[in-house]
Amino acid sequence: MKNLFFIILIFSSIIFSQENNQLVNDNLFSLPNIKKFADYLFCQKDYLRAANEYERILNLVQNDTIEYKIALSYLEMGNFNEASTRFNSITESSSFYKSAQAQSLKLVFQIGDIVKFRSQYLYINSNRAYLDSAGLASLYMFSFLLTEESLPNEDEFVNAFQIAEKNKIRNFYEWKKDFPEKSPLKAAIFSAIIPGAGKIYADEYSDGIYAFIATLAAGYLTYDNFKAGHDFRGWIFSGLAVGFYAGNIYGSAAAVQIYNAHIRFDFVNELKAFLEDKNYFLQVFNFCN
Repeated sequence: MKNLFFIILIFSSIIFSQENNQLVNDNLFSLPNIKKFADYLFCQKDYLRAANEYERILNLVQNDTIEYKIALSYLEMGNFNEASTRFNSITESSSFYKSAQAQSLKLVFQIGDIVKFRSQYLYINSNRAYLDSAGLASLYMFSFLLTEESLPNEDEFVNAFQIAEKNKIRNFYEWKKDFPEKSPLKAAIFSAIIPGAGKIYADEYSDGIYAFIATLAAGYLTYDNFKAGHDFRGWIFSGLAVGFYAGNIYGSAAAVQIYNAHIRFDFVNELKAFLEDKNYFLQVFNFCN
């Protein structure tokens, strides 16, 4: 009898433990808890796992916010193709539709297809003017700073941006309008007149001085050897002098081209840094407050 009592007690404990574990598991994998975990991963910037958890929710119930967060997760991971697909899958009935359309167009800009971005912006904006409120008008104007096309009217350009951005935007506009590039032709002419002058024009002062000294020294040695009757050495030094002189002219033009490339590189980097700081002017939903 005593043994039977212990057997019943152990059996009851096992059943109770299984039922308790099932309750814990049911609670752990409930939709609210999955969402909390996914939101935690999202706010910790673990976007891949967050997207996977959000997908589990969508398999059980449709939710506009969850769909948008999945698209944002892929955007933050740099998977632009998947992010674009996700944004475009959000239906017009969704409260996130406008933002999703704006984000999708922003992706076209981010991958560097400025022509496609402009054409899509003009088409969408002509049909849905509300997209301007998402910051795309600013991004459209900003795109002119990244191309070789003529800039719009300054007031029209600057007024597309918020007041807090206007001073910086005006500086970018004036920088692009009067771009501080230098002329390779001028550099070549300067060096043809005075060896090394073109290098100095390109802000390569030490190279300019060296070019001047080397060309002058080769020229002097040419003159001195011919004067002394050392024709063979005179011809050698004359070849060096001509080489230094021609190389100095070519090098000056090349130095200006490198100078201009650096100027453009710095300009584009500042533009990109400004865009990233402003998150491409688009509305950002802070889901982590």
